[in-house]
Amino acid sequence: MNYRSRAIILKTIDYRDADKLVTLFSEKHGKVRAVARGVKKPASSLRVCLQPFCHSNLYLSGGKELENVTQGKLIDFFPNIREDIDLTLQVLYLMELLDKSLMDHMALPSLYSVTLTVLEYLNTHGNNPLAIRYFEANLLKYLGYQPLLERCVNCGTQSGKLQSFNLVRGGVICPECSKTLTSDFDFSGEALSILRLISSRDVNTMHRIKASQAALKNLEFFLEKNLEYHLERRFNMKKTIRTLKYL
Repeated sequence: MNYRSRAIILKTIDYRDADKLVTLFSEKHGKVRAVARGVKKPASSLRVCLQPFCHSNLYLSGGKELENVTQGKLIDFFPNIREDIDLTLQVLYLMELLDKSLMDHMALPSLYSVTLTVLEYLNTHGNNPLAIRYFEANLLKYLGYQPLLERCVNCGTQSGKLQSFNLVRGGVICPECSKTLTSDFDFSGEALSILRLISSRDVNTMHRIKASQAALKNLEFFLEKNLEYHLERRFNMKKTIRTLKYL
């Protein structure tokens, strides 16, 4: 099968002398693994459009085991992200999340749109932790793991203090239910309010939300633990970012 699709490049790995293995998130076919033959040659027209987190229009053809990238045209290189090492690392973390969470050839056009919008936002507005949290929250949503935040996941009550969270049940629990259910995480009131807000807003409003450092840390820890629990994976780039932060 031969087809054309817009795609976001998740990662590339050297393969043979002049080739690379490319993992991409395509608009039409979801995550695809392909070979880009001759891409390491200086004259290859594919080199520029197969860089990590580029947005490109690609032509692919079916192979015996892997598809082949035959042609490509760069749509956006996101140059402002690449000029900021901290922001580049954050975006590579988003690419790792997608690579480790998506099944091959399962189209998720809404998640594709969110990913592209977040990249465009970061390229325009710079590093904003809430934009990263927005992506993580939407990734959970489109994978089917959106946390229940408005009522107790066990008894359904919407009253009282709903700031404890049970990972197995996937939602907040009331004080009464927390007597019998494990509380795996405790929200601050501010962090919970922000999570509810970013779950219902567009990424382009993230720079208008004011959040304390404590709330941002609380929210980051919650989303990270949810992703690790549901995907049963650890994320290498997150560890790298933390290591570099404390050097």
